[in-house]
Amino acid sequence: MKRSGRLNRSGPRALIAAIPWALAVSLVVSPMMAAADDAVVDGASTEAKPKLAIRVGKILTCAGDPIVGGTLLVSGGKIQAVGRTQDIDVPEGYEKIDHPDSFAMPGLIEAHSHVGGSGDLNEMVYQTNPELRNWDQIIPHNDRLKVAIAGGVTTICFIPGSGTNMGGWGTLMKTGPGKVEDVIIKAPGVLKIAQSGNPERQGGEVGSGRMGMNHVIRQQLMEGRLYVQQWDDFEAGRTTVKPKVNLRLEYFKPLFHREIPVVVHTQAYQVVQSTLRILHDEMNLKVVIDHGTFDSYKISDEIIKRNIPVMAGPRGFRYEPEDGQIKGIVAEYADRGVTWLGVNTDAPVIPQEELFFQAAMAVRYGWQEEDAVRGITIEAAQALMIDDRVGSLEVGKDADILITTGSIIDPRNYVKQVFIDGASVYDIRQDRRRF
Repeated sequence: MKRSGRLNRSGPRALIAAIPWALAVSLVVSPMMAAADDAVVDGASTEAKPKLAIRVGKILTCAGDPIVGGTLLVSGGKIQAVGRTQDIDVPEGYEKIDHPDSFAMPGLIEAHSHVGGSGDLNEMVYQTNPELRNWDQIIPHNDRLKVAIAGGVTTICFIPGSGTNMGGWGTLMKTGPGKVEDVIIKAPGVLKIAQSGNPERQGGEVGSGRMGMNHVIRQQLMEGRLYVQQWDDFEAGRTTVKPKVNLRLEYFKPLFHREIPVVVHTQAYQVVQSTLRILHDEMNLKVVIDHGTFDSYKISDEIIKRNIPVMAGPRGFRYEPEDGQIKGIVAEYADRGVTWLGVNTDAPVIPQEELFFQAAMAVRYGWQEEDAVRGITIEAAQALMIDDRVGSLEVGKDADILITTGSIIDPRNYVKQVFIDGASVYDIRQDRRRF
């Protein structure tokens, strides 16, 4: 099943500016800002980053078969080589790091997190808030992220809350130290939509039930789509009428150009059915089912037809009244043929550092261990459209590497050392063990 998730760098760049959060809605996209943002999207400078030769007992690349007795070469924050130790020539000047009895694997990727900054972002007056973004509230390497790293999580999808149907724009970011521009992978990285569960209104206004919520979501997306089409027509020369800039709608451009996905708080098969119909079928958006709990696996056939990823969680099981059995939700998806599959913690609902344990519990209920490892690495990266940077240990990708005592899906194992962009950010031989 082919799944492309490459960044399209021809679209609008992240708007990172040293301004108060309250001014975020008043930003104007200028050529100067766009040029500056290229450096942010492409990551931090590679200057002064160490050159490493990391030798381990086994490498789980998540891009092919495991490599027994392997070596990773790291330079400039990127993976330079990966293979069997006897096949890798270590150049002069590389620091050798030996873990002969340990595993190396890609850093874990969280598809649904709220712990990247100063708190959950919710604007509770209107049901749709396309003017809101959360990268102005990022606090790099905050206390929750420090523990997340000890659990192996190196990348998170940091999103607004689900208090409204369209919470705003989220950020794909690293969990390690640095300035805001150092940790951001992509901003805007996703649009957050919540279709049911949290955003219901109690005052009787539109949005009190699923029909009303679907209406306001659809209307806002139609407005955004029209705005993008007007600009596309003007820039392609199909019209000479230049549209007026509408700052509320600017970030719909990468969304409708399918350069970033919409991550959807959606659960139960009726709600997921609305997700498929409105967001995929009508709006032609890249969609991530970012809860997919309760009995939503019963609509797996329709999910497979549309090739949509499911990052299930934080609820990992349910009681099935039809047969009186406790069902593992991820295993039920897998049994029905869904392969683009992962888990999430909805941190801090479940602590961010327990992402691997979510996968372990899914295996306990019947998911395959190899699929679980992929589900919290490369499958999540592809779903979030950042698999050209993270998710597997391949030449050219970011050197986000975990050293573990064994398979991370076995809770008896733990993380010994973590590299993010080639820099060691956690090492139990030197740091206090945090998790």
